[in-house]
Amino acid sequence: MGSYIELNDTLQITTKQGFPSKLNLKRHLKKAYTAKDFKNKVFEFHSKPGARIYHLAPLRCFLVHNINGKWLYSNTTNKME
Repeated sequence: MGSYIELNDTLQITTKQGFPSKLNLKRHLKKAYTAKDFKNKVFEFHSKPGARIYHLAPLRCFLVHNINGKWLYSNTTNKME
C-alpha cells in the first residue's frame, strides 16, 4: 500500500500529447529557440499515463519531443526572465 510520487525534470511528449507542432527543428538548428520565443505562450500537455509533478521555475524542466519512440531534445540552457 502507499502512493508513488515521481518528480520529473523532463517532460517527454509526442505531438499527439501536445508537443508544440509549430516548433520547427530545421529552424531551431539554424537559430536556436530561446526563452524569449515563448514569452507569454501557454502550452497544454495531455494523455500521459499516471500523475506527474514537474519542477517550477526557476528550476529547469526539459521539453523533449518523442518522435516514434526516439527522444529529441535541445541541451540549450535558457535563463527564465
